[in-house]
Amino acid sequence: MPLATVFDLDETLVDSSASWQRVLGTVAARHGYAWTPADWAAIQGTSTAHWSTYLARRCRTVTAEAVVGECVDGMVEAIRDGRVGLLPGAADLVAAAAARGPAGLVSASPRRYLDAAVTAFGLAALLRVTVAGEDVERGKPAPDPYLLAARLLGVAPADCVAVEDSASGIRSAHAAGMTVLAIPNATTALDFATLELAHHHAADARIAAKTLGILAG
Repeated sequence: MPLATVFDLDETLVDSSASWQRVLGTVAARHGYAWTPADWAAIQGTSTAHWSTYLARRCRTVTAEAVVGECVDGMVEAIRDGRVGLLPGAADLVAAAAARGPAGLVSASPRRYLDAAVTAFGLAALLRVTVAGEDVERGKPAPDPYLLAARLLGVAPADCVAVEDSASGIRSAHAAGMTVLAIPNATTALDFATLELAHHHAADARIAAKTLGILAG
């Protein structure tokens, strides 16, 4: 029976997709590139190293490191201004998981953004560990982020439930040997091959909380 729960951040707990798209578009325009929906689709759910390199190559006038700094500045400001918030039921979902066993967070996003979100939304006291994009050499869909989270929590991956929305996250948690509870986003909902890797599915955080309750017995 799973003893620990590990959550993705963006679009699993936090309603941030629109803000990330806006910030990426603003940074791209600042450096002479017109960001498109196709660009967003190409980098959604990928590691910080991947999306920053992707954008830097298209801008050609800025480094990947500078791209990360500018984007994180924009997202931290969006959190502060209330343009990024928790999804309905997300706080209760994390609290319910933490009441049953250790809980952690695994995100492909940069540490500074992750920490700002966890602090602003009152999740710090509920999470034993957090893993950011730069904490591992290979990000999602490699299993490394989830394997690190399990190690930090002191539990076997098989004793963890991973709650994810993205294809790369589902594949990462599955490869790590965790039970996967998917809350599919609009793109993942059409990716049937990836969804087959998830052991359970939920339409939103509220339903996910009920599913965790069933898994915990």
